[in-house]
Amino acid sequence: MTENNINQSGYVQVQSNGMAVASLVLGILSILFVWIPFVGLVSWILAPIGLVLGLVALKQPFGRGMAIAGSICSGIGLLGCIGWVVLIGVAAAAGSAA
Repeated sequence: MTENNINQSGYVQVQSNGMAVASLVLGILSILFVWIPFVGLVSWILAPIGLVLGLVALKQPFGRGMAIAGSICSGIGLLGCIGWVVLIGVAAAAGSAA
């Protein structure tokens, strides 16, 4: 039995996609950080990088589920960042009108 994914001891080696893992980690961190004032600025860096890594990882033959989850989490983090900008803009406009 000489398959490519079985080593000599008989254990199956699981294929992984490093970009998908990185995308998922960055997406989760961006969701967590976006809710913390001032620290949430880090999410502006993490979310786009995670989104790009997730979309690139979708082209790999394995790890597609993790790449999809990473892209979704990064997208949610990016939407949270945009939401903060809109919220601050509305508050600034309301403050200047008073």
